[in-house]
Amino acid sequence: MNKILTAALGAALVVASAAAAAAETQGAFFINAAVGQAQYHVGRSAGQGYSVDDKDTAGALRFGYAWNVGNGFNLGVEGGYADLGKVVARYSYSDGSTIRTGVHAKGWLLGGNAKYNFAGPWYATARAGWFRSEADASYRYSEPGYTEYASGSAHGDGWYGGVGVGYDFAPNFSLGLNYDNYHAKARYNQASIGGNVGTYMLTAEYRF
Repeated sequence: MNKILTAALGAALVVASAAAAAAETQGAFFINAAVGQAQYHVGRSAGQGYSVDDKDTAGALRFGYAWNVGNGFNLGVEGGYADLGKVVARYSYSDGSTIRTGVHAKGWLLGGNAKYNFAGPWYATARAGWFRSEADASYRYSEPGYTEYASGSAHGDGWYGGVGVGYDFAPNFSLGLNYDNYHAKARYNQASIGGNVGTYMLTAEYRF
Protein backbone atom coordinates (compact mmCIF):
# COMPACT_ATOMS: atom_id res chain seq x y z
CA MET A 1 0.00 0.00 0.00
CA ASN A 2 1.20 3.46 -0.78
CA LYS A 3 3.15 5.01 2.11
CA ILE A 4 1.11 8.22 2.06
CA LEU A 5 -2.17 6.31 2.22
CA THR A 6 -0.83 4.15 5.06
CA ALA A 7 0.25 7.21 7.03
CA ALA A 8 -3.11 8.93 6.54
CA LEU A 9 -5.04 5.86 7.62
CA GLY A 10 -2.74 5.40 10.61
CA ALA A 11 -3.23 9.01 11.70
CA ALA A 12 -7.00 8.68 11.38
CA LEU A 13 -7.01 5.50 13.48
CA VAL A 14 -4.82 7.08 16.16
CA VAL A 15 -7.18 10.06 16.40
CA ALA A 16 -10.20 7.78 16.57
CA SER A 17 -8.67 5.50 19.22
CA ALA A 18 -7.52 8.36 21.43
CA ALA A 19 -10.88 10.09 21.23
CA ALA A 20 -12.86 6.93 21.88
CA ALA A 21 -10.77 6.15 24.95
CA ALA A 22 -11.32 9.55 26.57
CA ALA A 23 -13.57 9.52 29.64
CA GLU A 24 -17.20 10.48 29.05
CA THR A 25 -16.43 11.22 25.43
CA GLN A 26 -19.36 12.17 23.21
CA GLY A 27 -19.34 12.50 19.48
CA ALA A 28 -21.41 13.31 16.41
CA PHE A 29 -21.44 12.61 12.71
CA PHE A 30 -20.98 15.63 10.46
CA ILE A 31 -21.28 16.64 6.84
CA ASN A 32 -19.98 19.89 5.41
CA ALA A 33 -19.96 21.57 2.04
CA ALA A 34 -17.52 24.27 0.94
CA VAL A 35 -17.24 26.63 -2.02
CA GLY A 36 -14.66 29.26 -2.85
CA GLN A 37 -11.65 30.01 -5.01
CA ALA A 38 -8.63 27.92 -5.97
CA GLN A 39 -5.22 29.41 -6.70
CA TYR A 40 -2.83 27.26 -8.73
CA HIS A 41 0.80 27.93 -7.84
CA VAL A 42 2.35 27.97 -11.30
CA GLY A 43 5.04 30.05 -12.93
CA ARG A 44 4.09 33.12 -14.93
CA SER A 45 5.74 34.38 -18.09
CA ALA A 46 6.07 38.01 -19.04
CA GLY A 47 6.49 37.15 -22.71
CA GLN A 48 4.31 38.93 -25.22
CA GLY A 49 1.34 36.85 -26.29
CA TYR A 50 1.40 34.63 -23.19
CA SER A 51 -1.31 34.60 -20.53
CA VAL A 52 -2.31 32.27 -17.69
CA ASP A 53 -5.54 32.05 -15.72
CA ASP A 54 -4.49 30.32 -12.49
CA LYS A 55 -7.67 30.97 -10.45
CA ASP A 56 -10.97 29.11 -10.64
CA THR A 57 -14.02 28.18 -8.56
CA ALA A 58 -13.42 25.28 -6.17
CA GLY A 59 -15.67 23.13 -4.01
CA ALA A 60 -15.45 20.29 -1.51
CA LEU A 61 -17.80 17.89 0.26
CA ARG A 62 -16.71 16.12 3.46
CA PHE A 63 -18.31 13.75 5.93
CA GLY A 64 -17.05 12.05 9.07
CA TYR A 65 -17.27 11.70 12.83
CA ALA A 66 -15.85 13.92 15.58
CA TRP A 67 -15.37 13.21 19.29
CA ASN A 68 -15.66 15.81 22.05
CA VAL A 69 -12.55 15.15 24.17
CA GLY A 70 -13.11 17.97 26.65
CA ASN A 71 -11.83 21.50 27.31
CA GLY A 72 -13.33 22.76 24.06
CA PHE A 73 -11.48 20.26 21.86
CA ASN A 74 -12.96 17.96 19.23
CA LEU A 75 -10.99 15.37 17.25
CA GLY A 76 -12.34 13.55 14.22
CA VAL A 77 -11.85 11.63 11.02
CA GLU A 78 -13.10 12.74 7.61
CA GLY A 79 -13.44 11.63 4.05
CA GLY A 80 -14.73 13.38 0.96
CA TYR A 81 -14.11 14.83 -2.46
CA ALA A 82 -12.61 18.12 -3.66
CA ASP A 83 -12.87 19.77 -7.07
CA LEU A 84 -10.09 22.34 -7.50
CA GLY A 85 -11.15 23.87 -10.78
CA LYS A 86 -8.79 24.44 -13.71
CA VAL A 87 -5.64 26.35 -14.63
CA VAL A 88 -5.48 27.54 -18.27
CA ALA A 89 -2.49 28.90 -20.21
CA ARG A 90 -2.61 30.49 -23.66
CA TYR A 91 0.03 31.62 -26.13
CA SER A 92 -0.72 33.65 -29.26
CA TYR A 93 1.75 33.89 -32.13
CA SER A 94 2.10 36.80 -34.50
CA ASP A 95 0.90 34.65 -37.43
CA GLY A 96 -2.51 34.17 -35.77
CA SER A 97 -1.95 30.66 -34.40
CA THR A 98 -2.62 29.89 -30.73
CA ILE A 99 -1.84 27.20 -28.17
CA ARG A 100 -4.17 26.59 -25.24
CA THR A 101 -3.43 24.13 -22.42
CA GLY A 102 -5.51 23.36 -19.35
CA VAL A 103 -5.25 21.17 -16.25
CA HIS A 104 -8.24 20.31 -14.06
CA ALA A 105 -7.38 18.83 -10.63
CA LYS A 106 -9.79 16.98 -8.37
CA GLY A 107 -9.85 13.90 -6.16
CA TRP A 108 -10.82 11.94 -3.06
CA LEU A 109 -9.49 12.71 0.39
CA LEU A 110 -9.15 10.94 3.73
CA GLY A 111 -7.68 12.36 6.93
CA GLY A 112 -8.13 13.71 10.43
CA ASN A 113 -9.32 17.03 11.83
CA ALA A 114 -9.35 19.03 15.06
CA LYS A 115 -11.60 21.81 16.37
CA TYR A 116 -11.12 24.12 19.35
CA ASN A 117 -13.76 26.50 20.72
CA PHE A 118 -11.65 29.36 22.07
CA ALA A 119 -14.32 32.00 22.77
CA GLY A 120 -17.80 30.58 23.24
CA PRO A 121 -19.20 29.78 19.80
CA TRP A 122 -16.01 30.93 18.01
CA TYR A 123 -13.67 28.13 16.98
CA ALA A 124 -10.47 27.31 15.11
CA THR A 125 -9.93 24.17 13.01
CA ALA A 126 -7.10 22.20 11.44
CA ARG A 127 -7.08 19.21 9.11
CA ALA A 128 -4.62 17.06 7.18
CA GLY A 129 -4.57 13.81 5.25
CA TRP A 130 -4.23 11.90 1.99
CA PHE A 131 -5.38 13.28 -1.37
CA ARG A 132 -5.94 10.85 -4.24
CA SER A 133 -5.67 13.37 -7.05
CA GLU A 134 -6.74 13.17 -10.66
CA ALA A 135 -5.44 15.60 -13.28
CA ASP A 136 -7.31 16.01 -16.56
CA ALA A 137 -5.14 17.78 -19.13
CA SER A 138 -6.09 19.25 -22.49
CA TYR A 139 -4.09 20.74 -25.38
CA ARG A 140 -5.38 22.69 -28.36
CA TYR A 141 -3.39 24.19 -31.23
CA SER A 142 -5.18 26.40 -33.72
CA GLU A 143 -4.18 28.21 -36.88
CA PRO A 144 -6.28 29.49 -39.77
CA GLY A 145 -7.94 26.46 -41.33
CA TYR A 146 -6.47 23.89 -38.91
CA THR A 147 -7.06 22.77 -35.31
CA GLU A 148 -5.31 20.04 -33.36
CA TYR A 149 -6.65 18.76 -30.02
CA ALA A 150 -5.46 16.21 -27.45
CA SER A 151 -6.46 15.27 -23.90
CA GLY A 152 -5.66 12.74 -21.19
CA SER A 153 -5.78 12.08 -17.45
CA ALA A 154 -3.48 10.75 -14.75
CA HIS A 155 -3.73 9.84 -11.06
CA GLY A 156 -1.42 10.07 -8.07
CA ASP A 157 -1.18 10.11 -4.27
CA GLY A 158 -0.64 13.50 -2.63
CA TRP A 159 -1.69 15.23 0.57
CA TYR A 160 -3.77 18.12 1.87
CA GLY A 161 -3.74 20.30 4.97
CA GLY A 162 -5.44 23.44 6.17
CA VAL A 163 -6.69 25.73 8.94
CA GLY A 164 -9.82 27.77 9.50
CA VAL A 165 -11.99 29.82 11.83
CA GLY A 166 -15.74 29.79 12.28
CA TYR A 167 -18.83 30.34 14.40
CA ASP A 168 -21.35 27.86 15.85
CA PHE A 169 -24.77 29.34 15.17
CA ALA A 170 -26.42 26.34 16.84
CA PRO A 171 -25.23 23.14 18.56
CA ASN A 172 -25.49 21.32 15.22
CA PHE A 173 -24.76 24.06 12.64
CA SER A 174 -21.76 26.28 11.91
CA LEU A 175 -20.19 28.47 9.22
CA GLY A 176 -16.45 28.83 8.75
CA LEU A 177 -13.76 30.26 6.50
CA ASN A 178 -10.95 27.85 5.63
CA TYR A 179 -7.63 27.87 3.82
CA ASP A 180 -6.52 24.46 2.52
CA ASN A 181 -3.48 23.54 0.47
CA TYR A 182 -3.69 20.50 -1.81
CA HIS A 183 -0.49 18.92 -3.10
CA ALA A 184 -1.71 17.16 -6.23
CA LYS A 185 0.44 14.49 -7.85
CA ALA A 186 -0.14 12.58 -11.06
CA ARG A 187 1.77 9.80 -12.77
CA TYR A 188 1.46 8.78 -16.41
CA ASN A 189 3.63 5.94 -17.73
CA GLN A 190 7.10 6.79 -16.35
CA ALA A 191 6.48 10.52 -15.88
CA SER A 192 5.43 12.07 -12.58
CA ILE A 193 4.25 15.65 -12.04
CA GLY A 194 3.02 17.55 -9.00
CA GLY A 195 1.89 20.98 -7.87
CA ASN A 196 0.23 22.92 -5.07
CA VAL A 197 -3.26 24.38 -5.18
CA GLY A 198 -4.38 26.73 -2.42
CA THR A 199 -8.08 27.25 -1.71
CA TYR A 200 -10.10 29.80 0.28
CA MET A 201 -13.56 28.42 0.98
CA LEU A 202 -16.69 29.24 2.94
CA THR A 203 -17.83 26.06 4.71
CA ALA A 204 -21.25 25.16 6.10
CA GLU A 205 -21.37 22.17 8.47
CA TYR A 206 -24.25 20.18 9.92
CA ARG A 207 -23.78 17.73 12.82
CA PHE A 208 -26.15 14.93 13.73
